[in-house]
Amino acid sequence: MAMQRAKRVIATAALTFTICAFICMVVAFATPHWLERFPHKRMTRVFVRMGLWEVCFDNWTYYKDYLGKQYNGCWWIFHFEYRPVWNWLNPKWLLAVQIMMSLGLILHMLTVVMNIMYYVRCCPKEKEKKYVMVSMVMMWLASAFISISVTIFGIKADIDRQWLPNPDSNFLSWSFGCAVLSGFFSIFSAMCLSVDHLRIKEEEERANRGPAYAVKPNPRF
Repeated sequence: MAMQRAKRVIATAALTFTICAFICMVVAFATPHWLERFPHKRMTRVFVRMGLWEVCFDNWTYYKDYLGKQYNGCWWIFHFEYRPVWNWLNPKWLLAVQIMMSLGLILHMLTVVMNIMYYVRCCPKEKEKKYVMVSMVMMWLASAFISISVTIFGIKADIDRQWLPNPDSNFLSWSFGCAVLSGFFSIFSAMCLSVDHLRIKEEEERANRGPAYAVKPNPRF
């Protein structure tokens, strides 16, 4: 009974952490608040905020644009409005972050489905080990993608002086924090799935070994 309770606790923790990681990932992926300008900085012609897929400016002009085009409002980062400054606005490292976060979101969606199927016992018992192993690998990959992404974004947003204007007036905002939380929850989920996978593997090895000692029949009975 105690073993069954422990198994259920591990599975519940893995599913809970997976769902929390997925929710945080969706919020970070969809909201444009990874980097923002300090509200007390009262300046005109400035950067306002950005996310992975959206950037907002307030009558800003790119210093290398000899036509003097002004960018105002919020637009999709790949919108035609930003085409003249796309190479500057979306450098290769940011493109890599977008790709890794997209892969992390896909892995999270797949892991949530597989964890729910495993938790409600929809999968055959002989395939439980495979389900847990695949979920574990996907969560470790997702946590790696997220960790690398937030590290690159956090460092580049601080040291890349040629990227967004007035870098000293910007700060990492709550969407970035949700991405960091998603990374932590992904690691916790991967750890729980790793423990569950080891538990299933040990049970299979114990079953294959048979009893610890052979019992000889007593001829007197």
